[in-house]
Amino acid sequence: MNYKVLAAAGLIAVVTAQAGAVDESLPAPWVKDGASPAVEQCVAGIDTELERQGTPNLTLRCDTAVEGFVSVAQSFAASDYRSKRVRFSALVKSESIEGWGGLWMRVDEEGRPGASFDNMHDRAIEGTTDWTPYSVVLDASPDAQGIAFGTLMSGKGQLWISNVRFEVVGPDEPLTGRVMARERGNLELSRKPANLELAR
Repeated sequence: MNYKVLAAAGLIAVVTAQAGAVDESLPAPWVKDGASPAVEQCVAGIDTELERQGTPNLTLRCDTAVEGFVSVAQSFAASDYRSKRVRFSALVKSESIEGWGGLWMRVDEEGRPGASFDNMHDRAIEGTTDWTPYSVVLDASPDAQGIAFGTLMSGKGQLWISNVRFEVVGPDEPLTGRVMARERGNLELSRKPANLELAR
């Protein structure tokens, strides 16, 4: 009997089982987004094993190193948050990220998409890390029209988020973002973030 072949077959079975643990039906209003080819080739969804253990989560997984990035996000109208400082936070866990990952948030103004933006690129999550709290903090100006936030990953590996929060904070909370203009299509937006508990 060829034990090396059996061991290899067992390893393939374990990898396949792990790969099948991501349910790609995202809880509304969360959506998959990103840049090609990663957005098509990488997986975004729910880690069903973690979910069974009582941890609501969103996960991103790329089995190969591809260009671009994959993201899970939601967006909503900024009318209730104008002239306020807002914070998006979550617990984040990573496994063998060869590129980088992080949380991100963007505030759009009329005629100025991406007026304020942070994707943690300057303090990126890499490699393997246990659950760690992270946050991004931006100002929504009096002209703010929309807010979007989520998590992203570029490169091979896997990233999870849980314990998602969005809240107004005081002026003493340090800003993490910067100005970064980027054209986006018009969106019909709800008035508030939703399903931060990641319920399905």
